[in-house]
Amino acid sequence: MMALVGRGLDRIDWLAVGGILGLFVLTRIALILIGVMTQATLGDGVISPLIGLGCRWDCGWYLSIAQDGYTMQDNPGSPGATVYAFFPMLPLLMRPIASITGLGLLESALLLTNLCFIATLAYLHRYVLLLGYTRGVAMLAVGLLCLAPQGFVFSAVYTESVFLLLLTSAMFHLRREDYIRAGLAAAMLSATRANGVFFIVFALAWSIHQFGWRSVLRPWRQAEAYLPILLAPLGLFVWWCYCWWRTGDAFAQVSSVGHGWGWIGGFFAENIWWNLQGSAESVFWTISSLCLFLASLLLLRLRLHAEFVFCLAIFILTWSGGVPNSMLRYTMILFPIWIAIARHIDGRSGWTAGVFGVLAMFNGFLMVEWTLGSLLSI
Repeated sequence: MMALVGRGLDRIDWLAVGGILGLFVLTRIALILIGVMTQATLGDGVISPLIGLGCRWDCGWYLSIAQDGYTMQDNPGSPGATVYAFFPMLPLLMRPIASITGLGLLESALLLTNLCFIATLAYLHRYVLLLGYTRGVAMLAVGLLCLAPQGFVFSAVYTESVFLLLLTSAMFHLRREDYIRAGLAAAMLSATRANGVFFIVFALAWSIHQFGWRSVLRPWRQAEAYLPILLAPLGLFVWWCYCWWRTGDAFAQVSSVGHGWGWIGGFFAENIWWNLQGSAESVFWTISSLCLFLASLLLLRLRLHAEFVFCLAIFILTWSGGVPNSMLRYTMILFPIWIAIARHIDGRSGWTAGVFGVLAMFNGFLMVEWTLGSLLSI
């Protein structure tokens, strides 16, 4: 919540804190109710513990890493799939929390991800104000992120909430010209997910906008401004060194996702075309990501060019994967898009009600799919 403390101020905006916590609690309760009702009506009728709703798919891998560390053992059901496919930041944070609180690893992981999401919402609110928009726009952006399609993963044992907290804080502190904090957050970001290193794109675009193109050729004139760019790949480099030490393959993560999950690279436009000709899930993921891309164009109207370039880089990276899984999940974390939408619907009650209604229904539908273990929810 320290993100809600303004520069030079010694007090917290308690009204914003209350609004953020209220939106968080209301949306999480709604998602839990949808999950419970789904289990009772569409499932086998057995209501599993609520904590189980936060553990699907990748959750088991992260719990395994937190419990046993990184091992070379393959998944019997998917030869070539190993724990090296998953970056270390989330499981590294889980064990200390379990030790401090005395909770189990699953409970500790859920506590961690939910606290990270609350902190993310606080940073998002401050980011909107930093851009010069109103408190109303800031709260709209918070609400949109709470209702983002597949936003239930922010409260599950997935990396999204940790990643998003580090991303918003890195971009926020860079815009505040607090280069050390921005660099440290960016370094941890690239140890959370591979695409975290693309923070460099935002930092470079922002630096060019602030200091001009010539600053790139003479970075020593604003050396401190380029510190986040230098620190951003650090987490990824440390991960590569660890993989090389343990396996002899610095790119064990790439090897594992390639052999175990079939992830390969390709030309993004060609992949989009083929994905639109594929299965229902493939078409759904691709169209969802394309809709978010179209929404990202609103950033250009707001002259948020650095944010747009960053979003564009993530979209191209996501579309370049040969497997369409999780396209929506990988792109809905692009928080500047939700800021742009909030700015454009602010003061338009009809548009606001429509956007929130569509997102609520979409998110509720995907929560049903998540509860039932459908591939559509990945």
